[in-house]
Amino acid sequence: MEFDLKEVLTARSGLKEVMGDVLRVLYLFSGTLWLPELITELSGFKRTLGEEGGIPKKNKVEDAVNLLNMAGLVSVRPGIRATASSRGEKTLLISLTRRDDVLSHLSSDEKVRKYHQAWRDALSGIRR
Repeated sequence: MEFDLKEVLTARSGLKEVMGDVLRVLYLFSGTLWLPELITELSGFKRTLGEEGGIPKKNKVEDAVNLLNMAGLVSVRPGIRATASSRGEKTLLISLTRRDDVLSHLSSDEKVRKYHQAWRDALSGIRR
């Protein structure tokens, strides 16, 4: 699959924006999240950046994950997520592929930087 990482990370709408935000959230959360956690954290990420109107629906996140998987930027593995139930929840474990080019772009990404700054600002108020 032809994939332009810069185009995805600069997209401000549509599926490419969701793909970029999935990569960002995985990067921010140490590279691996269960699909339900990824969806929840995407919502928090968008709200933190003041982009509440752009919170993606579950099917858009799943589509983005599938495209990122085909591009080799994430891996997807079925598993059972621990829950309060004794059975757990069958879902997918999504992991960011450890590629230097991707990690380099994400480490200097504008949205990642803004997210970190929002947390620094929030936490500095707590320490006072």
